[in-house]
Amino acid sequence: MKLADLEIKTFVNSDFGENLYVLRLKESAECVIVDPGMEPEKAIDYINSANLVPRAILITHGHYDHIGGLNRVKAEWPNAEILIGELERWKMAQPEGNLSVHFGAQLRTVDADRSLADGETFTAAGIEFTALHSPGHASGHMVYKISAEDGTVVFVGDVIFAGSIGRTDFPDGDTQALLDSIKKNILTLPDDTLLLTGHGPSTRVGRERAVNPWL
Repeated sequence: MKLADLEIKTFVNSDFGENLYVLRLKESAECVIVDPGMEPEKAIDYINSANLVPRAILITHGHYDHIGGLNRVKAEWPNAEILIGELERWKMAQPEGNLSVHFGAQLRTVDADRSLADGETFTAAGIEFTALHSPGHASGHMVYKISAEDGTVVFVGDVIFAGSIGRTDFPDGDTQALLDSIKKNILTLPDDTLLLTGHGPSTRVGRERAVNPWL
């Protein structure tokens, strides 16, 4: 597979500016959803209008702004498999853990279909992913790497942003753990690696290595 074979659509949720991604192999009717956010309706409309079938819903971490629309998406496609890091899964049923309680909500989502361990590989919609445990912003945070013949794409959630890093002032946040995760799982990748972030614009490893003040 080459990067040109991938089609990736981004849908920005107005609350918190969270990025919901829908990706597929071009010409394929199967797709993958990454972080359904709080407002999945535009993505749902796109998927239905394009006659696509989601095969997996990948969750980078269990914070409210990333899983708020999960129940809606799972109801639309009950056969789509929800995958989340094994250390993050508990937050789906705990409003305190997913932080929804701080916004006057009591979010409890449907449970994941499968938990992922660090380094685990899996295939969804014909695309092979590697899940990498990247704690710091959230203790069970996963990033999802796609290795193509001609490059690499990583869905990094809230680990790193263009010119910044994820916040670490939540109950299970840890700044040093986050910096260690970035050093281990991000900065070891080639400079042209595309980083698709949980908020804000995409970026590349080389750019962050050169200009990110946290690094």
